[in-house]
Amino acid sequence: MALLDQIHSKRNQSCYLTLSGDIRNLGLEVGIGSSVEQETALALFHERGLLIHLTSTAILKDIVVIKPQWLVDALGKVICDGNLHIDKDQFKHVGLEEDLKATFEKGLASRDFLEYVWKGECELEQVDFFLDLMERTMLLSKWHFSENELYLIPSLLNDSFVETENINGLRCVIDFSNTFLPNGVFQRLLCLCVAHSTRGKDNKRIMEPCLHKTFAKIEFEPSCIVHLREDEEAQSITIFVGNDKFAGQYLRIVQAILRKVNHDVMGSGLSWDIYLENGVTKELVFQSEAQKENLSPWFSCENIQASVIPSGENVDLAGFLERL
Repeated sequence: MALLDQIHSKRNQSCYLTLSGDIRNLGLEVGIGSSVEQETALALFHERGLLIHLTSTAILKDIVVIKPQWLVDALGKVICDGNLHIDKDQFKHVGLEEDLKATFEKGLASRDFLEYVWKGECELEQVDFFLDLMERTMLLSKWHFSENELYLIPSLLNDSFVETENINGLRCVIDFSNTFLPNGVFQRLLCLCVAHSTRGKDNKRIMEPCLHKTFAKIEFEPSCIVHLREDEEAQSITIFVGNDKFAGQYLRIVQAILRKVNHDVMGSGLSWDIYLENGVTKELVFQSEAQKENLSPWFSCENIQASVIPSGENVDLAGFLERL
């Protein structure tokens, strides 16, 4: 408790402490010199809600948040209504007018934009902490389709998709209507789908995703287009897989991502049913029935991996994406 008292005594001076410097010194002052003991104590304090200490990346691990409102204020400067909370003239004055426009029209924020909006909340070197935090909580994903350093923030997408023609592809309907589909689930699904689509691939061969508030068109593999559509009224998300060869594979990937979102962000409070389209009759079949009947192509021999869903529990985000 002596260490906790020392940490709390710093609240009037700072919003956070560094593990490598501040916590080490405070530990020595109270007779806790072992780094293992210090980190064990921090884990206990974090579990009790007395501070925030995330450890999934080296950058996150070095920051111990002692004033949680600091995080809320910082994130609120990015995830907000640009028409209400952003002074456009201010960004025009500093030469970030186009960056502002891209952020709130396309959901693509530049490093320069983020450094500017966070300049009052942290030192420049702590920008990486906020980026890691947003990526770890699936609010942000690196955007690999530009020479500039850009980040996708799906919650800032505000234009609705107008469907002008039928979408080709077998349907997978994820139905949340027995409970509800919370805001942010579809956006986090987009974040991880975009991140997965570029891992280990030559991005020049992958089409740049087309993203909207409730719709996305993503090329997961060369010549394999996947559409995702959220229906807020029906409380469902529909996946359209454009190439039958990948149907089982992307059923498995989407299920794994949803489970990861549910466990890491939603407190395992989500529940859903999955229906798969019969390619012959065009009817939707409950997943358990489709699996029992080995419904092709979802559960054909070529797509047998669809029944093996990698666990995302207690796995850092980078490791999870590697498993997909």
